[in-house]
Amino acid sequence: MKGRAVGISLVALAVACAVLARRPAPEAPRGEALPELGTRLGQFPEGPMKAVADQACLNCHSADMTLQQRLNDKQWAAEIDKMTGWGAVVPEDQKAALIAYLAEHFGPDNDRFEPVVARPAGP
Repeated sequence: MKGRAVGISLVALAVACAVLARRPAPEAPRGEALPELGTRLGQFPEGPMKAVADQACLNCHSADMTLQQRLNDKQWAAEIDKMTGWGAVVPEDQKAALIAYLAEHFGPDNDRFEPVVARPAGP
């Protein structure tokens, strides 16, 4: 009985592998999806918490991900909790100041973000 279960499992595994092998590989980004060589993405605004924001956020994503937000204090606190759960490093004694910095610059009234318009450099 045990041998039959192993046989059935192997057949199921073989079928799964065959199905996965038929899937096309994900397409690599095309040139038009890449920023033009030398394009500078957004930066965090100057302030006492800029260095903490740079260190905590820029290891995983550009500042533009943060710059476009319009979150209040409570939402920024939840966002920081989420990101620290994913590995962002924010010293506990600087968490409240970082929340205040982000809410001040990227709160509900944030209308300063303009996305970077970029394309590949020409030949």
